[in-house]
Amino acid sequence: MMPQIIKNKNAFTLPETLMAISVVFLVLGAILLAFNFSQRVYRGGEAGAEITQNGRVLLERLTREIRQAREIVTELPLAESQATSTLMFEDGHLSVPYHYIRYLRDESASQIKREVIGFYFSNDPEQTLVSYDALPPPGQILENKSLEPSQVVGEFVSQLNFWSNGVVYLGLLLEKGEQNIHLKTSVFGRNF
Repeated sequence: MMPQIIKNKNAFTLPETLMAISVVFLVLGAILLAFNFSQRVYRGGEAGAEITQNGRVLLERLTREIRQAREIVTELPLAESQATSTLMFEDGHLSVPYHYIRYLRDESASQIKREVIGFYFSNDPEQTLVSYDALPPPGQILENKSLEPSQVVGEFVSQLNFWSNGVVYLGLLLEKGEQNIHLKTSVFGRNF
């Protein structure tokens, strides 16, 4: 006698099982792609917010200090196309004269640095501060010294531009990853 094969009507056939596995992999792949895309969008938005905040703070600081400057020392060009990336001016926040602030871009690190310097005559042992354009006595030269440690005040800056036609203009280009932002403003000085 031959054994009888009992057919279970509740079981899956091989093609049905393969089809179900394929559908599961397609759904999981779609979920993974959507998650990956959302992570890239989030990181891009985060980078954009970071450079926007950095640019806003840097622009506000530069604007405030330039507005209070006693005198702009750097010879600024009239057109943006010939703009300079360094600006030096006499600090107007202090009651003590001859403290000069210099902003410059460190190209190797894409940072903006702020330096406070003073000028003195080379044979003066007390290093008494004098104006940046003071004429030294015969046999001496005008030297400078750092009055405060150099500090980084902005990051992700790929371009820093200063120009003027009676008003000081400044432009920033900030970049991080694929995000970039270009900011410009004008500053009317109160003391110059």
